Amino acid sequence: MNIEDIEEFVFHADAISEFQTVRYSDIFTKNNIVSKKKCLNIKGEKYYGFFLEKGLEMYFVLDEHVNHLPFRVNKYQELDYKSDVYKLILSIDPISIPAKQVYTVRQMVALMSRFEHTNSTHQTLFNIAMLTSWADRVNFRVSTDSGFGKDSAVNIISHLVNNTANIYGATFAKLEYVLKNHLIILNEMGNLNKDEKTNLQEFLLHTGAYFNEYTKRTRKSGGTLEEYDISKLSLVIFYNLPEYYTNKNQEYFDQMFQKAVIDRFIPFVFKGRLCSKFETVMDPKQIMRDNEKIYQGFIATINYYKENPLTSIKYEMPREVYFSKDRISRYGKSFNIIAKYVAAYCEDQKSFNTMILELYKCYTDYESLLGGEQEEGQKKIKAKTGKTKSLF
Repeated sequence: MNIEDIEEFVFHADAISEFQTVRYSDIFTKNNIVSKKKCLNIKGEKYYGFFLEKGLEMYFVLDEHVNHLPFRVNKYQELDYKSDVYKLILSIDPISIPAKQVYTVRQMVALMSRFEHTNSTHQTLFNIAMLTSWADRVNFRVSTDSGFGKDSAVNIISHLVNNTANIYGATFAKLEYVLKNHLIILNEMGNLNKDEKTNLQEFLLHTGAYFNEYTKRTRKSGGTLEEYDISKLSLVIFYNLPEYYTNKNQEYFDQMFQKAVIDRFIPFVFKGRLCSKFETVMDPKQIMRDNEKIYQGFIATINYYKENPLTSIKYEMPREVYFSKDRISRYGKSFNIIAKYVAAYCEDQKSFNTMILELYKCYTDYESLLGGEQEEGQKKIKAKTGKTKSLF
């Protein structure tokens, strides 16, 4: 497939939103479950199952159908439960989610990078990181100037494969509501009160340490604690450059939480701006129809990598990549996970060196904004050995 022959706006938000509506509007997944197991008494008979939500509608699915998720609903009966109206699902059609390697990692990233950008290398590295965050498990944060296009990659993933939550003005209540997703993006965490900050910090400590389970805190309305499997959850944090907040006398991420949280999420500074003209008049429905096979191939491939994540970096890591001893276990792990997909994108050792050293520079650039302990570490090593050292 020649990516250059594909229209720039194949992944325009309006076009993939049309595709999402057509593909997923009537499909239920485990993410639609919003209750614990319930027993309903309907006309003297007991029915066991779970409540689902879809849009503004409430449904009840029987135990016998739950294991067949995802599915479409064939037949339902409208009933009421206490003061709520719900639809009792009577019959379903199970849906098969494709998982097949239609495209290479390089082709996937090229598809995500079709919009023109003033810094195509950083656009590519960012898109590799976002592809990694859905296909694999990784935690990191991204700091950019406004206009970089962070939401572009998020929209592509969330519209095509769902199971992604992009939360603006994140609060702890919003976060707990979306814990069943594969990927959660916390977009601009500001104006948190003391309790929200404490609760969010506890969650960030848990997730950032790559724990496999998270116990939800007791709801104010009562009820028992709930355990969530977060073994496949990636958490990505977006915010502007630190100076944006300091100029407004506001806190940024590194000032909001304790050092243990900061050390769990490796930061990257990506530079540049999208320069595509999004005001161009287009027909999103026609774009969607023309590119359905591309969307389907993207979905099948990203699901394939979710089921078959890369296990190693196929090229040698340059010695210039260095993390201090107190950060190698967390920053180093996250960096290595993204590096697997950078290597899969690259065609040889030389191009890998170029790309991975640029990604590492995106990290050290952020450190430089805050004092640059990594630069100091490199100087000490070079003074002793004449060389920089990799701790991988």
